[in-house]
Amino acid sequence: MKPQEGLFHSPGDFSALAVWRLSRSSAASQVREAAADAYAELRRAGDIHAVLAFDASLVSPHADAEAGPPLLPRRGAHTHFPSTQAQVLVQLAAPTRERLLWALRRTAARVAGVLVPEEEVLGGRIGEGLEPPGLSNARHAPSREEVQRGAIIPAGPLSGAAWMLYLRFQQDVSRPPRARLRVVRDTPDAEPQRASLEGLIRRGFPFRQSGEEGLAFLAAAADPVRFHRALDTLLGVAGAPPDAVLRHATPVGGGLYLAPSRDWLQDVTGDPLREAASRANGRGRHGRGGDSDRGNLVQPREGPGARAPGGISP
Repeated sequence: MKPQEGLFHSPGDFSALAVWRLSRSSAASQVREAAADAYAELRRAGDIHAVLAFDASLVSPHADAEAGPPLLPRRGAHTHFPSTQAQVLVQLAAPTRERLLWALRRTAARVAGVLVPEEEVLGGRIGEGLEPPGLSNARHAPSREEVQRGAIIPAGPLSGAAWMLYLRFQQDVSRPPRARLRVVRDTPDAEPQRASLEGLIRRGFPFRQSGEEGLAFLAAAADPVRFHRALDTLLGVAGAPPDAVLRHATPVGGGLYLAPSRDWLQDVTGDPLREAASRANGRGRHGRGGDSDRGNLVQPREGPGARAPGGISP
């Protein structure tokens, strides 16, 4: 089974994620078809890197057993990671702000009527924003071989898939800038945190929008057990000190998702990529609209010094 190609591309300059829940009037079986429509159109675009992930139970009857005990919510001595688990998570990356917004609009249009928007987070330029200690992205983009080895399930019923952890951190914007999130370089006290995240392919990004600043932390792994170990270390379980990020920001949500293989997304109707190419004016099987459909797009903050879209200014 072939993995989704987006997993092999770092988020890049402009990244976003969207989380959706199944609408009350829709069946779980419709999610796969709607997601296949969105995936096909994004692949056709050529310059959009997308990763579509789902609540594990929607992908395979084997997935829940492979996931093990619930990852979230998770509690430590001083704080906890809450769960805002939904049915679908999509991460998008584009070369420009305009293309990123286009990708969000088109994805929302393709799943409209089947899924209800829950969250939408727009990020700025990776590496130029402020990131919390211990959760900053890797110093270099992982190679294709590193992603294949660390994130892609090699065999079995979930072959070609990748487990995805999403955590959203919100910082207190009333605090002075020096007390806010910082990009952390190599320091001795950062060593335990880096070790706890070893083996994870990190795909997170800082954000600022609608009066909120923080970090959307995403990571991929072939084995969800790695996430359990990482979160316990960050929380300071078993007497260890909690990660410094928890002094600067509050975890407000997250979930565990499974990014299925490309084959899983394309086998819905034979070849949704070819089918999508034959549609006129972007009209799909579900009657979803064209580019005028904006879904529940959250607009990033504009103004002097604002990084487009929504990147945290130093």
